[in-house]
Amino acid sequence: MFLPPLTLLLAAGSRPRDVTKSLPRHCHHCHTQKTRLKSAVHVTDSSENILRNLSYRPVRFEDISRCYEIESSSYPKDEAASLEKLKYRQQYAGEYFMCATKSQSETNSEHIIGYICSTRCNEFTVESMSVHDASGSILAVHSVVVDAPYRRQGVASEMMNEYIKRMLLFSNLAAETGANGFSRILLLAKSNLLSFYVDNGFMVLHPSPVLHGQDIWYELEARREYVERLLGLQTFSTPDADSKNVNAAGVATNTRVLGSSRSTSNPDYEADDALAAGRNERRSKLHEELTKLGIDPNELEHHPERFGTAAMRTYNSFLLPKSKGALVVAESPTRARVVANNISFLVREFKADQEAWLHNVDRNRQRKSEEMTGVKHPVVIVLDNVRSAHNVGNILRLAEAAQVESVRLCGMTPRPPDRKIMKTALGAAELVDVSSDDADASTLQTVLDLKAKGYDVYGVETAETAITLWDAPISSNPVAFVFGNELIGVDVEVLEECKSIICLPTYGNKNSLNIATCVGIVTWDYLRRVSTQSR
Repeated sequence: MFLPPLTLLLAAGSRPRDVTKSLPRHCHHCHTQKTRLKSAVHVTDSSENILRNLSYRPVRFEDISRCYEIESSSYPKDEAASLEKLKYRQQYAGEYFMCATKSQSETNSEHIIGYICSTRCNEFTVESMSVHDASGSILAVHSVVVDAPYRRQGVASEMMNEYIKRMLLFSNLAAETGANGFSRILLLAKSNLLSFYVDNGFMVLHPSPVLHGQDIWYELEARREYVERLLGLQTFSTPDADSKNVNAAGVATNTRVLGSSRSTSNPDYEADDALAAGRNERRSKLHEELTKLGIDPNELEHHPERFGTAAMRTYNSFLLPKSKGALVVAESPTRARVVANNISFLVREFKADQEAWLHNVDRNRQRKSEEMTGVKHPVVIVLDNVRSAHNVGNILRLAEAAQVESVRLCGMTPRPPDRKIMKTALGAAELVDVSSDDADASTLQTVLDLKAKGYDVYGVETAETAITLWDAPISSNPVAFVFGNELIGVDVEVLEECKSIICLPTYGNKNSLNIATCVGIVTWDYLRRVSTQSR
């Protein structure tokens, strides 16, 4: 029997590009920290009794109002899926819309307490996920929702396991009848939910380009052992791999190892999750020791960027050891205290590096201003949720060489003194003004502020209405150029506020350039125009 590996995409609340109005409301898990409204249902059952009496079935059309009731009472209005969107998913992807029910003996009826819905697509893009493609190779799970009274009782984990098992079996059935099964399991989540998903069979891959407000989302992939354990199989099979193997049915197939990388975020688990055992106890001990040292564990988990990579790597290595030997060390009675002290030192070192960097910034700016005989060019470079720190470093180097006024780093864009930025900037990061009146301002607010100060703002994007750079008139007023995320470009709301949209012509198969390259071309073209006009 052909068993494709699958992809579970829990794309949480992203709002990229110009499809935001039609987006599915992606994964908002029941453990999210967002404010929730309380349900009118009163629960007296114990957790074990609830889990023991759960039943699962496909969502019917008459259930949509109840699902919408749970959805709308669980999330803010701008994040909850609309009633129309839920109806669409039930109508066109009903086989991927499952609810969890609990029987009510007093009324001899069933009560929906949660649901999971998804669609299929061929690419992990917002555009592709907004509609259902029955032959799509990816299963894109949009909602994992549990009613308020039943949360934090294991319902979400049970529901996810049951859902994935059913989807796997459905995919096998589809493969046997000639249809295409889906082929991977991926997940997007905020940092505060990473531990939950790691405990439930996923491993962290990397930050995701999918955007939602100021938050950074992470892409996770289902571990091979997790799905094998659900189905009791020995291998995955996929027609895309290079090697041959034999699956549980004895059929020779192409195979690949799904989720086999090892790192601090992706420990080498055994099939019985031996390395994950005791994680919550280790976390509690470590949090207690960190609190004694004046470090807020909640801030550490929710804002890792404030503590530095080295401290977070030490933290994660203690919670999720990569080997049995490391697990033995982590379980020793005094290890939590030692690790907490190490984290405290690394945090102090990180903050000292930041302070030294800021001191050097001030010193170098003063020295540079004394040495420079000319004034800076009236140009502001705005980076809208740029993902790569290497690109940011290159752009800061370009900005210093061009002597532009400032570079605005908006959204998830990395900031100095990120090590990758400092490496690629080659000392220029300390000479470029990356400050702003509001360091937490969104790209849209930054653009509006610049316009209020008299800047003419130009979006650099491959949009249908874009004018080729060579043909675009550039104002003699102070200008700002907005450059977007490497994958999804400039947000559509930002583009609507721009004086005009410009693009660079391309003549090959690719229709865009690396963002740092693009910044260099646009900036030097502006400098050429200024130089020509002054002659």
